[in-house]
Amino acid sequence: MRYCLNEPGMIRNLILSLLLLASTTAWTQDTIAFTLKQSYAFLQQDANVIQNSVTLTEFYEKLYQLKKLKKNPVNILQIGDSHIQADILSGTVRKLIQLEFGNAGRGLIFPGRVGRTNESSTITSSSTGLWDAKRIIYTNQPLPIGIGAMTIQTEQPGNTIKLKANAGELNYSFNKMTFLFEKDLSSFNLVVKDSIGQQIAYVGPYTFETPNISRVLLPYSIGQVELQTLQSTTLQKQFTLYGINLENGKPGVLYHSTGGNGAKVKHYIEATAFAEQTKELAPDLIIVSLGTNEAIEYPYVDPRFTDQLDTFINQLKQHNPNAKIMLTIPMECYKKKSRRNPGVEVMRSKLIEYADANGLAFWDLYSVAGGKHIADAWKNSGLMQSDGVHFTKSGYELQGALLYQALIKGYNEYVRYRYP
Repeated sequence: MRYCLNEPGMIRNLILSLLLLASTTAWTQDTIAFTLKQSYAFLQQDANVIQNSVTLTEFYEKLYQLKKLKKNPVNILQIGDSHIQADILSGTVRKLIQLEFGNAGRGLIFPGRVGRTNESSTITSSSTGLWDAKRIIYTNQPLPIGIGAMTIQTEQPGNTIKLKANAGELNYSFNKMTFLFEKDLSSFNLVVKDSIGQQIAYVGPYTFETPNISRVLLPYSIGQVELQTLQSTTLQKQFTLYGINLENGKPGVLYHSTGGNGAKVKHYIEATAFAEQTKELAPDLIIVSLGTNEAIEYPYVDPRFTDQLDTFINQLKQHNPNAKIMLTIPMECYKKKSRRNPGVEVMRSKLIEYADANGLAFWDLYSVAGGKHIADAWKNSGLMQSDGVHFTKSGYELQGALLYQALIKGYNEYVRYRYP
């Protein structure tokens, strides 16, 4: 039988078929495929989604526009405890999301080694002279705490900090530095030098940005810098550093992370400069990853935890009214290296209840990792350290890949709905 394309029904069917093909092609191009490099039988892949993901619609739209138009950075800030200070979990998410959506820079850093603690493998820091340090958990000690979850201070002019952005799959050279520091007439100036000692910029209390902030545009991109304190007036007595944001001026994602070993929600509330300084990072999404250290105290459960969490979330909202907020639920860990810790389940229930009651997105790593008593499998698979609380490099990388996968599932779901 011969078919004639001038028949109305045939033409209509042909047009519909072509539209369907075009729509399918666009859908395939706009969504993102991602699979884990290595999976494990105990992982609950079906549970690996962002709950209440509809609350992240505006964030996903910004990611989509970045992907399509290649302009305007998207800023993500992850806040946590030792799991985040190590920056293996968050660093894995950073790498994966920047490889897909673009690398706008390393983002927030803190010279942990100068403060005599661990730091991200993406940077290396060293110093000369005496630098005092304060971690976020020591709230009764001098020095305010800001965005870096710890603070360093020197009272000596001429002291230096060297910072190197380490090369990996992503180039973290930078041409813009934002300094968050105690900015008043008592603060030393900073001389910014490149890797051969050439002075390329100055930082000081004389600049006109917002309080405790100075931004410096460098004449060229560099991967290593030396900062030297300079006393220009007799009033200048100290330099107190909260953190540094490194950018490259390119479109893409800035994935900031900040965490403190041993940190709890209450410590972030007591960190007088923390919440206010988050606004300088202009986060589109804030990920709060806390609760492990509260769980370790079980059978004691702080009756004020939910109120503390509410206070902290409201502080973040106050300074970042346009940011979306997501909670992560810690997975099972041990107490005293080998004893099961029901406190994690208690904290999980409190975090989920709060997220649901307040319309927040959350990622339930507890379920994704395998649920109750799954710490045995993680430890036997070489994914958990012998202390029963922290994870190996492979374990943190797996958690980071799972978090990225959950975010991408939510992104794909949004794209299919919004741009069918």
